[in-house]
Amino acid sequence: MMQFRDDIRIRQRQRRRHVHWARVWFIIAGIGIVIAALVLGYFYIALSPIRQDEDRLQKLVKAHSDIATVQQVSVDYRKGTTYAVVGTTTSGHEKVAIVHGQSSQVKTYDRAAGLSNDQLRRLILKTYQPKKVYSANISDYKGALVWEVSYRSQNNSLNFVTLDFKTGQSYRTINGL
Repeated sequence: MMQFRDDIRIRQRQRRRHVHWARVWFIIAGIGIVIAALVLGYFYIALSPIRQDEDRLQKLVKAHSDIATVQQVSVDYRKGTTYAVVGTTTSGHEKVAIVHGQSSQVKTYDRAAGLSNDQLRRLILKTYQPKKVYSANISDYKGALVWEVSYRSQNNSLNFVTLDFKTGQSYRTINGL
């Protein structure tokens, strides 16, 4: 009888050592999928106000201006929210629409009246010698249409400059943020 019990113990130990790796990988993959779904769901919910604002702006700009196709929407939170919408008319001319906060007033400007993206890039490279340009967006500063540019300088400090939309003249510069 004793020998029989020892045989059972030996067989049980061998069974315990056998791991079904396919099951382990399946469980790990399932946990990964659940975590990815939770993260994506979080970002979808977190970004829904931005999507709603963009939808509202597109409808507002198309209804109150001659912009037919919206290409870019940028936002500035200085002293309230200011949206800049860049788009083209049905005839192909580029325009900029400025909307302040939740208002339904739309001011439009001719995009060709300002510096082009290439002219702005050359001006920034020549004047400020940045290591990296982070952003260059159109906005409204004290009633004037401007370019707001953030960049990293050669000494690795974060800098911010507000330039006139047409001439590129500096309105204000913030160094070393």
